[in-house]
Amino acid sequence: LMQRYRNFPVCTRQALDYTDTLLQTGLDESAKAALMRVYRVLPAYDDVPASLQALADAGFRLFGFSNGVEEEIVGLLEHAGIDQHFEAVVSVDSLQTFKPDPQVYHHFIEVADTATENCWLVSSNGFDVIGAISAGMKAAWLRRSQNVVFDPWGVEPTLVMQGLDELPQKITL
Repeated sequence: LMQRYRNFPVCTRQALDYTDTLLQTGLDESAKAALMRVYRVLPAYDDVPASLQALADAGFRLFGFSNGVEEEIVGLLEHAGIDQHFEAVVSVDSLQTFKPDPQVYHHFIEVADTATENCWLVSSNGFDVIGAISAGMKAAWLRRSQNVVFDPWGVEPTLVMQGLDELPQKITL
């Protein structure tokens, strides 16, 4: 928004520092470093491996697409044991802008070497779904908690799911 790009790990750490200050938790540097390490080794939800396999078996090309730095995305996928399902990882880092900037979705389409109308984005982040749809893609909002509401920007998801295991039955090539 302000054209003052910082990569995602820096933004994540700044958000942690902000939250620590706001909530007056008094985290020391070692506690913050430990939280940042945990953030790089998050597990996959239970329904993810089988769902990715079902999508791959159906002929879908799967990509990791993230605001994160490529090396960290690859590390997350490897740690979660799901990296083998992805053809490639596409990071916005080289563009030095974040989702939902339309530029990043067009970059993804170019890297994936496909037509916009053939692209599905699956995300639990409303802003990401809105960005993808605004760029001409289809988008599934993964709403794992009913306590989460979709951002009110006048754009609706193509599909809403409670779990990734719903996706293979709801979309086709």
